[in-house]
Parts: sequence; structure tokens; C-alpha cells
Amino acid sequence: MLDFLQKNRRRISVVFLIVFFLGLLISQTEESRSDNWFSSLVQNIAYPFQNAFHLAKISITSVWGQYVWLIDVQEENSILRKRVEQLEEVNAENTEIRIGYQRLLKLLEFKQKDPNKKVFAEVIVEINKPFSRLLIINKGSDDGIRPNFGVVTPRGIVGKIQSVTSGQAVVQLITDARTQFPLLIQRTRTKAMLHVKDGELIIDQIPRMLELYENDRIVTSGLAGVYPKGIPVGRIKEIRKKEFGLFQSVTLSPAVELNKIEEVAVILKSVYNIHGPLFTDIKQ
Repeated sequence: MLDFLQKNRRRISVVFLIVFFLGLLISQTEESRSDNWFSSLVQNIAYPFQNAFHLAKISITSVWGQYVWLIDVQEENSILRKRVEQLEEVNAENTEIRIGYQRLLKLLEFKQKDPNKKVFAEVIVEINKPFSRLLIINKGSDDGIRPNFGVVTPRGIVGKIQSVTSGQAVVQLITDARTQFPLLIQRTRTKAMLHVKDGELIIDQIPRMLELYENDRIVTSGLAGVYPKGIPVGRIKEIRKKEFGLFQSVTLSPAVELNKIEEVAVILKSVYNIHGPLFTDIKQ
């Protein structure tokens, strides 16, 4: 008998434990929960674990909810960013249309106010070299344009036509090193000659005794036949007088922002100069 118990003690122990727990469970169903000391013991032992599991469940649920919320927010942000980009593109297009409309409106007002016969053209190429400042416009001889015709905007002088093809023309800007034409100091009515040095508009050989001021307006004199009289050229920005000498010189700021030109007007015929510009092949 003892040998049998020793050899099967593990199996007997397992069977005993199973029977013991079954008995406890059966007794638990027969007694009320309040009088069941085993149930109370199990509850007291299991409570911390149940509480920890509950808190962990809440935390995991909260983290998962936040993760899902963040995913939704990211998707919404992506949609909103695309929408903002679309609106920015539309706004840029509308801004360009508005600015273009304002430019064309100014050109229309210029056409109505200025009596000279002219043709409007769009700038298609800019050429900036050390001694050559040129524009190419999309109108040419087919539109009546000839070399040496004056080129202007509502703000003032741009330059003159250098060469022409049937559908295009090259404009020599007034800041080109080859520029030279007569003009007028508007306030004093003094005639002078404009030339260019290092891209700056210069007037020299002005009598020293002539009283000049910064911001004095300079306009075309109309004497060379290229430009009608009275078109703005620029304003005096610097006056230079040497300690000795009979003359003074000034530097001008152009009336037109030459790096922002998009449309120009070519003067085909001036009401003040019925013969047209000199040194051109125009036929009267």
C-alpha cells in the first residue's frame, strides 16, 4: 500500500486538489456570497489585479482613441492643406488678373488723354548687358513701327526703337550706354543734353549759377524729333558741383521703373512734330 502511494503521490495530489476545488465550488453555490469566506478571500486577492486590468483597459482605450483621433486630424490637415494650396493658386490668378486689368486701364486712360498716335505692345524679351539695355516687343513694321520711334508708358520715357522686323521690334532703353538726346529742366526751362554713364542718367554742362534742387522734374524738349515735348524723363536725385568750374552736373532717377515694364506704347506720329522722327525710313 505504501509503495503504491509513493509511486502515485503526484497523481493522488492532483486528484485531491481537483476534488477539493470542486467541493468548494459546490459549497459556494449552496451558500450565499456574503457567507462564503472563500469567495471573499478570492475577491480580496483578485481586486488589485482587477483594478489594474481596468485601469490598463481605460488607458489603452484612451490611447487608441487618441491615435484614431490623430489619424483623423492628419487626414483633415492634409485635405485642408490641399484646399489652401488650391485657394492660394486661385488667389494668385485673381491677383494677376486684377493687376493686369489695372495696367490695361492705365494704358486706356493714357490713350484717351495723350493726343499722339501710338500703338501698344507687350514686352516679350529683356536684354541687360554692361553696355546694352534692350527690350523686344511683339509689334513691328506691320503695325507701322519704324526705327527711332519713341517708346513710352503712362509714367514717361522708356527708350526708342532700334530695329524692326515685320512682327517684332527692339527697343533701346534710355539707360543704354548709346543714349543721347536733348531735354528740358521743367522748372527753369533750361535746355540740356542727356547721356548715360555706368547705367546712370547724367546731365552735365549745366551753368554753375543755375539754381537746381533735388527732385526737379526733367522732361523731353521735343527738339530731336524722337520724343514729343513734355514727356517725363526723370527727376534730379543728385547734384554735383566741383569747387571750381563753370558747370555743374546732375544724376537723374528715371520716371519709369525700367525693370518692371510689361507693356509699352510706341509713338507713331506726334501732333507736335508732323514730320516724324529724324533718321527713320518712315514715308510721309
